Amino acid sequence: EGAMPVTNGYAYQLYDQGAFGKKQEMDFSSLAVRGGRSSDVLNHQVPQLLCAEPAQRPTVVSITVGANDFLRGDFNVPAIALRVVSAVNQLLNNDNGFAAPVMDPFTGRPCRRLQNVTILVSNYYRIPHPDPTTAAQFDMAIRGFDFVLRAGLQGIHVPAGSKVAVVDLYTMSLEHEADFVLTSRPGGFDIHPTNLGHTLIAREFQKV
Repeated sequence: EGAMPVTNGYAYQLYDQGAFGKKQEMDFSSLAVRGGRSSDVLNHQVPQLLCAEPAQRPTVVSITVGANDFLRGDFNVPAIALRVVSAVNQLLNNDNGFAAPVMDPFTGRPCRRLQNVTILVSNYYRIPHPDPTTAAQFDMAIRGFDFVLRAGLQGIHVPAGSKVAVVDLYTMSLEHEADFVLTSRPGGFDIHPTNLGHTLIAREFQKV
């Protein structure tokens, strides 16, 4: 949301620019859901990704989730971050001793974990809310999310051949705060990125 046209969103830019491979040699899928929360990723999107069993399993997974939890009244930021960590852990270790694996409904066995995959998980860009008190609350939540996310990811087992990395959107956004988000839109303040914001986000994912 926010990009005009909508296909200028950062995920589409990464696909269009061939960040992960030549377009004619790549399958691109988005499991994103409008308003989706960390629990949706963990309970629905991860099982769908693991159990779909396409001919070409994912070699790159990008994850940006957590803000909708906070915006809908869940202020337990560590719990939000740890659900994201658990989702990454499940992707990498579902059939490798994971405590509560996703089970295939037909075979009754754990769905196969992803192998030889790069998982890119982003933190959040700074949200310059016009109210200083609200802006400070956003900033505290974003910093707390980043701290717990990084600590949690360091504690999971990453099998040989796979990689996990954090894409730091926060630091980058500090340099472009004035034109990064849709601070004034009809209907009030909007936290979604501008077209420039999406381009900068795509650039950070591509760097990592």
